[in-house]
Amino acid sequence: MTTRRSSFLVLVLLAFALAACGGDATPVPAASAGAQSIATDSRILPDSGQSAIPTQGESAPDFEYTMPDGSTRQLSQLRGKKVLLNFWATWCAPCRSEMPDLQQTLAKYKDVVVLGVNKAQTLDQLGPFAKELGVTFPLIANPKGDIAERYAAQLLPTTYFINSDGTIALRKTGVMDATFISNHIDELK
Repeated sequence: MTTRRSSFLVLVLLAFALAACGGDATPVPAASAGAQSIATDSRILPDSGQSAIPTQGESAPDFEYTMPDGSTRQLSQLRGKKVLLNFWATWCAPCRSEMPDLQQTLAKYKDVVVLGVNKAQTLDQLGPFAKELGVTFPLIANPKGDIAERYAAQLLPTTYFINSDGTIALRKTGVMDATFISNHIDELK
């Protein structure tokens, strides 16, 4: 009985610890960590009657974020370009393994924008991660997790392939490699 109680106690404590990681954090100013851009003060923008989980053919839900130079940008401003919208976390091993392939995408496809939206971590955790992996595309701190929530990115990594008209072409949950990324970028309109 003591072993069962100890196991239960450990599970309860683990549940509280995980719940605490997803709590609201106060946004902090944007920062630059070397060549990469760490953006913050991000938030989802009101949508226009979209389904609960964004689906193929729908417009990608809009959000805004603040770049290190203080400029505010929105996903919708990227219309005319193909976009890979990747949801990730520093503690996520599959996220870590696909980051180099996402970075490689920038070198191979000049007409593709890669955005990495961090799920519910603070800004100070992003810079060292980006520097270690040599990530230069914008990593967006979203401590509240509202962007990941709107995109139903509960499992990480989750990536949306977005056509140049702003519509969703594909939602991929799980790790991707360079071949998968290339094949699906080639299908974007």
